[in-house]
Amino acid sequence: MLARYFMYSQVYFHPVRRIYDIHLKDFLKEWLSGGAFPTGVLEHLSVTDNEVTAAMFEAAFDIGKIGHDHARRIIRREHFKLVYERNPIDVRVNPEAGKAVFDALTSQFGAENFRHDRYQQRGGPPDFPVRMRDGQAVSSLEIFATLNSVPVVSIDYVFANRSVAEAAGAWLKNYKSDFIKPKEEGEENG
Repeated sequence: MLARYFMYSQVYFHPVRRIYDIHLKDFLKEWLSGGAFPTGVLEHLSVTDNEVTAAMFEAAFDIGKIGHDHARRIIRREHFKLVYERNPIDVRVNPEAGKAVFDALTSQFGAENFRHDRYQQRGGPPDFPVRMRDGQAVSSLEIFATLNSVPVVSIDYVFANRSVAEAAGAWLKNYKSDFIKPKEEGEENG
């Protein structure tokens, strides 16, 4: 369970891997007919990784191709850069800190230049039955105290187009405290 936690927190939710997922989704929305995979069995099975990769490679080097910008970001490794990540201090002040940062940056520099990626693991510590040598089943949380201390995986990233990333980072450093603040009583989150 600890290995699983570290794989999720350090590999699966690494910011560079996450932004490539976002760029891939953006490419597929433009490239696929209707923005989604076909639902017919034969048509669906005909869209393999090979077709997607070939289409991305072609689009990355041809400005006239559908999905060019997204494909270029993936193939040429010109992905958006991380300009903000979840910070426990910010979250204590405002649980929606990542959204506040995203909204402020998009307002200042344009929505097309930013992507927001947020995920919070559901549930608490992993509770599963463990069969003891005497045959009795006991909760994993009773046997392995460490499992009660495994934190939930929680990410909140804001990524910026490379063309504005440096300016956005500097602006954020100067003005973050202006928009990451506690909500006023009666004011809604979001």
